[in-house]
Amino acid sequence: MQIPARAHYALLAMMELAKRQEVGKPVALREIVDDQQIPMPFLVQILQQLRTAGLVNSSRGSAGGYFLQRPASQISVLDVVEAVAPNLLAPDLQLAAQTAEANTVVELWKQLSCRQRELLRELSLTDLIERVGTLPASMFYI
Repeated sequence: MQIPARAHYALLAMMELAKRQEVGKPVALREIVDDQQIPMPFLVQILQQLRTAGLVNSSRGSAGGYFLQRPASQISVLDVVEAVAPNLLAPDLQLAAQTAEANTVVELWKQLSCRQRELLRELSLTDLIERVGTLPASMFYI
């Protein structure tokens, strides 16, 4: 499965906002760019999509920035993915053919798509942040 950069970056940005949610102040765009290495113009577009979807909000001014619209535990990975890549998990039904075998395989792709959606619906931003602490540190060999 190919994951668009837009969905990848959207999840990184949302995780950054979720990590800082308890502080109670908006997160500046520059902080997200610096911490998650997301290109600024791309992040602006992504945050606009997330705002349109009702997942984030923003405030203006010197202390302005972005913040989650609701608690991180109530925002699923599916919410984020659908906001920025709405057709990512839609099976390509143009594959339908006239044979029983082809129809069986198309049904398999539909089931796979449903299971992917279920998994992403079950995982919240809080769940992803908790997973960060359980990953082993990256090792570099010289």
